[in-house]
Amino acid sequence: MYAIERIKLIKTYLEKHGQVQVQTLSSLLSVSEVTVRRDLERLEAEGWLTRTHGGAVINREAISDPLHELLDEPDKDEKANDIASVASRMIEDDDVIMLMNGPINRILARLLEKRSNLTVLTNDVAVALAISLQERNRAVLLGGEMDREEKAAFGSMALSNLRKYYVNKLFIELDGINENLHLTVNSQNKADLIEGAMEVTGETIAICSASNFGKSAFFRLGPVKLVKKIISSNTLDEEYKAGLFRSGIPLYTSAAAFEGTE
Repeated sequence: MYAIERIKLIKTYLEKHGQVQVQTLSSLLSVSEVTVRRDLERLEAEGWLTRTHGGAVINREAISDPLHELLDEPDKDEKANDIASVASRMIEDDDVIMLMNGPINRILARLLEKRSNLTVLTNDVAVALAISLQERNRAVLLGGEMDREEKAAFGSMALSNLRKYYVNKLFIELDGINENLHLTVNSQNKADLIEGAMEVTGETIAICSASNFGKSAFFRLGPVKLVKKIISSNTLDEEYKAGLFRSGIPLYTSAAAFEGTE
């Protein structure tokens, strides 16, 4: 069981019971007491609980803080988790990457706890918080004007800061890929930042759920050939799989990878 899964189960148990013993968690999670104590130390550092002799008690005042609500944002459906898992396998130790704002990239950020020595540049507050809690990885949060709804930084300051960096992999979340295989997003701020990020990366990888294929969001980034790879769910319509194949863009899903021509 991965740490992220253990943490979630520990939180669920504490929310229900208010307190817990290390020995109880060790038995429930089928891990050593040393591992449980490490997890409790992490949650105490987040302010989520207070450790006691042999266990821990929940800190109910702290978990109502907006920052904790941000960290505990519910995962999307199983398909979103599958997409994030596929993306995580494209990231290697020592990579320097950028995760653009978006719900799937927030899931992806948590999965990166298994990697070492990553530098993760992001405009997404939740992504930055998730990475900053990982002992072996480093988060860099772009400055800029905060969008309250997106919980992310945009604008001229973010673009100016972005030009100071270079990342070898950029992961963007799309709000739509239309019938002509054009990439689209729902705001000009997001489009501008993605375009700026594409100029400072070696490889752009697009994430788009199957339900967003055939849709056009308000701002068009350009043709699908702007990206090197696309990650989606295995429920994607065969018509779009074939279209991506003809365009020479590899498609990766939880079930298989459909390699385009070089």
